[in-house]
Amino acid sequence: MHDPDEHDLGPDIASGAPALAALRDEGLVKAIGIGSKSSEALVTAVCTGALDLAMVAGRYTLLEQAGEVVSACREAGVGIVAAAVFNSGLLSTPQPGDRYEYGVVPPERVERARRIAGACERHGVTLPEAALQFPLREPAVRSVVVGAATAEQVRENARRMEVAIPEALWDELDGQ
Repeated sequence: MHDPDEHDLGPDIASGAPALAALRDEGLVKAIGIGSKSSEALVTAVCTGALDLAMVAGRYTLLEQAGEVVSACREAGVGIVAAAVFNSGLLSTPQPGDRYEYGVVPPERVERARRIAGACERHGVTLPEAALQFPLREPAVRSVVVGAATAEQVRENARRMEVAIPEALWDELDGQ
């Protein structure tokens, strides 16, 4: 299911989850899930007990931790696919006036991203390196999905995944 919150959330999930589960149970697909940026949609779908995966778009990042989604996934044994971990680019290079979820980034989000960037700098890593690796600290996360416009961006993100992140950075960020 993709963005059921953009339609009639309750009925879409109530009918969609069992229909997808039937396809999986028949062996026509290996796994089923939901993809959304809406925490409400994600939790509602996960709580059906029918899903294998939840693609959490922009809600399990250094900027937003979506505790209710992560908790629901843990309890239901649903794997998380963390998508949009750069929060519309804000966790790459935080700038006032940038775009954020189809609008202008709120000033408080820029300020939080800058504080996170400062912590990263103090620990010798870049903000994008930490942003890419952060979700993988959660055992329920199965994968991180990022977009790229060029082959070089793909290579750069692969390199970022190889950088060792000091535990002291995570400790500092956990305290914020």
